[in-house]
Amino acid sequence: MHPQRTPAAKSGIVVAHGYSIKIRVEHRHLVVEDGFGRNRRTRRFHRASGRLRRLVLIGRDGYVTLGALTLLRDSRAALVHIDTDGRIIATSIADGPDLAALRRAQALAATGPAGVEIARGILSAKIEGQRALLDELPGGGDAVEPVEWKLREIQSATELRALLAAEAQAAAAYFQAWSPLPIPFRPAEARKLPEHWQTFGQRASLITGGPRLATNPAGALLNFLYSLLEAETIFACHALGLDPGLGIFHTDQRDRASLALDVMEAARPAVDAYVLALLTQRTLSAREFVETREGACRITPRLATELAHTCPAWRQYVGPAVEWVAHTLANHSSSRLPLRIPLTRRNWKQAWDERSPDRRRRRSRVEFVALPNSCRYCGTPLSDRRRRYCEDCCAQRLREQGPAARQRAAEVLAKLRAEQRDPAHGGRAAELRGRKNAAHQQAVREWQGERPRSTSVHARDPAPASPRADSGPGHGDRTLRALLFAHSAR
Repeated sequence: MHPQRTPAAKSGIVVAHGYSIKIRVEHRHLVVEDGFGRNRRTRRFHRASGRLRRLVLIGRDGYVTLGALTLLRDSRAALVHIDTDGRIIATSIADGPDLAALRRAQALAATGPAGVEIARGILSAKIEGQRALLDELPGGGDAVEPVEWKLREIQSATELRALLAAEAQAAAAYFQAWSPLPIPFRPAEARKLPEHWQTFGQRASLITGGPRLATNPAGALLNFLYSLLEAETIFACHALGLDPGLGIFHTDQRDRASLALDVMEAARPAVDAYVLALLTQRTLSAREFVETREGACRITPRLATELAHTCPAWRQYVGPAVEWVAHTLANHSSSRLPLRIPLTRRNWKQAWDERSPDRRRRRSRVEFVALPNSCRYCGTPLSDRRRRYCEDCCAQRLREQGPAARQRAAEVLAKLRAEQRDPAHGGRAAELRGRKNAAHQQAVREWQGERPRSTSVHARDPAPASPRADSGPGHGDRTLRALLFAHSAR
């Protein structure tokens, strides 16, 4: 197996999935080996030309060497290990300042006014984003009033308990509006799928009663994307000097990044909007999901790889919220702390615009999250984003819709000709033909002008005598060749 040399990773994201994942360093390159059975691949990334930003591992079997971790840190790239059910197993610690005073203020915020202010700001941003999505949901009309009512309660609450109670009631009304949303499977596959796979249904799992171990495709998509958002929030917290494990309104639990779960609430509506677009603008395939023995639904590695490339967008969505939390804690701290903005870099962009106003301004908008392209009918992944159907479905649609389309075209053409508006004559068609003929004549004139003018040989020599009928044995051959040429011309 020859390693595949990869000069640059797509969006800086490298995804490895399968069994026996191997991450090592070989000849100054990061070697990533993954896959299933015979379908395995080996990729190589150099620390300078690879442009690595995230290495996402999806699976439970394999190893990562110490040299690989060192190379990732030297390349300022982070490692994210996600289980097959969408839970985060491990993340590498990115570079960030060591601010003990900021962590002390963070630990005291849960029982002080800083915690109430942070919770109010984050939950208000979350409910406002959910309110904006209700207009696109099938049951959003009935949920607008209760969500807006709970939003006003959150904005005026002064206790953490009241904030959490209002947010829980708003979330219940919000996900109730998602319930009748249909899941777009291919009609031939939809008849073979379970009933609770056909719609969004309830957010809670039928197995655990909570969001974990989703039992339908919509819940599996949300859980996986939320895990990516959580990982990006953890990295952003480290970049600001915050401790991801010291939460404010998420209680402290073992092996949980409570602060990351707090801050990512403000960016959850962005993930919800992406999933809504995925469920309304793309046809899913049953092969993109699998069901475990317990009945849990999981996405396949192929779809997980496509979704993992959305990490840069979630980093931009959660960056402003993390910076705002760090600044709020710094303002409530007894020590003097710097107000750093390494994630959004607003000061740098503003200085760039002021220093060079005549140049094109720096883009400050959030990166667009493109949906994975697939066939609109069967859900087969398509490599060309300009296409809408695969080869088989395109041929099938041509057979089904071709006769009716040709009949309609003939009727429209007959109507136009009856009205003396034949599209093949006059108007735009005549203009195009005129341009084509003019270009052809111009090309002929240029070609004739480039030819050297010389006297014809036949003009200098006297005309040869006409051959006689008995001029030799070659006369009959020339006559036969002339007859054959005239017959082939006809």
